[in-house]
Amino acid sequence: MALFFLFAVLAAAVVWAVTRPLMAPAPASGEPVEDNEIAVYRDQLAEIETERADGLLGGAEAEGARIELARRLIRRAESQQHTESRPASEKGIGKLALYAAASLPVIAVAVYLAVGSPLVPSQPYAARLDTPLEQATASDLVARVEAHLRQHPEDGRGWDVLAPVYMRMGDFSQAADSFQRAIRLLGESPKRLAGFARASIMLQNGVVTEPARKAYEKLRTLEPQSIEPQVWLAIAREQDGDLKGAEAEYQRLLQGAEEPWKGLLTARLDAVTAQLSGKAPPQAQPSAAAEAPMSEPSPDAKAAVGAMSPDDQQKFIGQMVDGLAARLKQNGDDLDGWKRLVRSYVVLGRRDDALAALTSARGQFAGNEGSLAQLNELAQSLGLGS
Repeated sequence: MALFFLFAVLAAAVVWAVTRPLMAPAPASGEPVEDNEIAVYRDQLAEIETERADGLLGGAEAEGARIELARRLIRRAESQQHTESRPASEKGIGKLALYAAASLPVIAVAVYLAVGSPLVPSQPYAARLDTPLEQATASDLVARVEAHLRQHPEDGRGWDVLAPVYMRMGDFSQAADSFQRAIRLLGESPKRLAGFARASIMLQNGVVTEPARKAYEKLRTLEPQSIEPQVWLAIAREQDGDLKGAEAEYQRLLQGAEEPWKGLLTARLDAVTAQLSGKAPPQAQPSAAAEAPMSEPSPDAKAAVGAMSPDDQQKFIGQMVDGLAARLKQNGDDLDGWKRLVRSYVVLGRRDDALAALTSARGQFAGNEGSLAQLNELAQSLGLGS
């Protein structure tokens, strides 16, 4: 506590020392003021007379120098008269402002002592790891697990617990790495394979990468009744250009699909059929991966080993779309990403969000005629105007 008062006193002393010369009393009216500037002018006048007497200056030159010095003396006298003629109230206000400035540090400390918490100790990062569980925040818990895993990197259970948390936080790179470590240490399971595949897809903005494809193939073997790996493997076919194979898979999966899978499969089937018939160019069709972006499922869905309920699946898709939107806010130079985001919003029935994303994309690529033309074509194809 004494330290706060010491700081206040030191600050007040510094302010007082700086402002003290400004508060010096002005000389009484009528008293002569002998300042350095007037003394300099007098010395210069004496030098002019000396140089004229010695013949160093002509009469005209000496007269001109005396006139210039006289002008300077007149200006100096006028300035001094103006200063001395200031009203007393104006001088009082100036002093009051200086006193207020000097008292500010003391006032600040007094307010802090009244409403602040000066006696609460700081809490460094290491101390947060010892926070009681009932008082710990999500960040504290993640930091605690991360610290444990730095000391014990072969603790598969720790990676298995941390991976879904990273998914919910939107850190898909860490999530994919954690799922991969958990698989290596604890073995493959439907939950870990599905989590790794989803994280990998979200990390690539909806593209089914080769590691994600292999994970879904293994998941399909372990859980042949689960529709999730079958849908994504069909989408992978479409992304690879195997439109006929993707069409056949979409038709097969539609026979027993329920919402929201049914709506997704119908949209993909219509898009692939249009491309095969030549009625729509490939670039005008929604990206399958963007239309069904996914996130970490709810605990009930994970307990069901990948068999997700319609409600879980709807949330699953929405979270991945939001993840794509968040990435585009950080790096808006991805034109394909913006197009996928707009299409995804349309598929999800979020028309207002689609229009907002389209406006943001146009602002990002303002001046780029080629990109703006693609965005306008996209808007027309999705019924969002031109």
